Order: sequence, then C-alpha cells, then structure tokens
Amino acid sequence: GCGKTFAVERLVEHLGWPSFSIDASSVASPYIHETSRKVAGVFDDAMKNSPSVLMIDEMEAFLADRDMGSASSHHRVEEVAEFLRRIPEAVKNHVLVIAMTNRVDMIDPAILRRGRFDHVIEVGMASRQEVTSLLEKLVGQLPTSGDIDISSLAEKLSGRPLSDIAFVVREGARLAARAGKSALDAASLSEALAASPARDRDGGEKRGIGFVWER
Repeated sequence: GCGKTFAVERLVEHLGWPSFSIDASSVASPYIHETSRKVAGVFDDAMKNSPSVLMIDEMEAFLADRDMGSASSHHRVEEVAEFLRRIPEAVKNHVLVIAMTNRVDMIDPAILRRGRFDHVIEVGMASRQEVTSLLEKLVGQLPTSGDIDISSLAEKLSGRPLSDIAFVVREGARLAARAGKSALDAASLSEALAASPARDRDGGEKRGIGFVWER
C-alpha cells in the first residue's frame, strides 16, 4: 500500500520501453517444471524486445529462501535456480529487472546478491506532500462542489497506505452519487474517511496507524 507498483508503472511510462511482468496469477503452476518454463518464457520475451523492463510482483511467491522447508520446497529450489540463471543474462541483454515485495526477510539470500539485484530500495509510507499530490490528482479527475479542503484531508490521511487514500476518494464519490449529488463534496469525503479506519497488518481496525516495513 505504499505505492511500489505505482512508482514502477510511472518509471515504465517515463522510459517508454516494452514491459513484461511475472506474478503468481500468470506463471504459478502446481506441476513441477511448469512454473520455471513459464518464467523462462517471460525472460526470453523481455530479451527479444530489449531494451525493456521486467517486473516481478510479490517476489516472495517465487524467490523465498530455499532453506525454509515446506512441502513445495522442490518447486522453490527449481524456481529460484531459474531466476538466478536468468537475471544476469537478462541484464546483459539490456533488460531492467525490478522486483517488489513486502517480505524481504523471506527472500533467498542468493537473489539479493550483487549481480542479481544491485540495489534494494526501501519504499516508506507516503509523506504529507505525496498524499496531497495524489489527492489533487484523484479529486481533480472528478466533478467537485468546491468546498473540499485538500490540505486538511491530506493531514488526516498522512501515514496511511496510498491504497487507503484512493479508496477514500472512490468511496466519497460513491456516497455522493448514492445521495443524489452531482459532485463530490467535503461531507461525502468526511463520511468515507470515517467509514474507513486504518487497518493493522492482519486486516483488523485499530486507532493508531500501522507501519509495515517494505522494500
């Protein structure tokens, strides 16, 4: 919820390069060798279209520490080995490989060595300035009543995940439409904010703001 994927998407737009992605929904398989085969196919496509960007989302799904034993450990060893072989090859062929995770502690140490991922960047929660910028963009895309105080709203949302901020704006717009209003107003946003308290890491509500260490 801190904007990792959003930031990578903006980077891809800035570069203007073809982009390819690896995530559990697109390559995961219960069959031995099948996931590795699909991963290899994505790397091949990225190299054929270089310079390009290859994004690995939720990398702990594929690159978890091989010493963490489980029933699927034989799958993991093969998948990690495929990435270890493919990442340096892709880099030499002008592919920028970017991986994202909320659980860097789970990643196999071999993956984090120089030559695979040279830089590990911690993405913290958005600052008030960044929250303000996102609110201005989201609210600016909607018809508004003119009574919305972006600065005040940003102060209340500072420290929350960016996904929470987007939700409050969407929910405010839904509540305004449900009330028969033709534009988003401050009252609808306040109602949406009150209905969406911060959640802790397990999804439960709490009074304080939870911080999740992310990279």
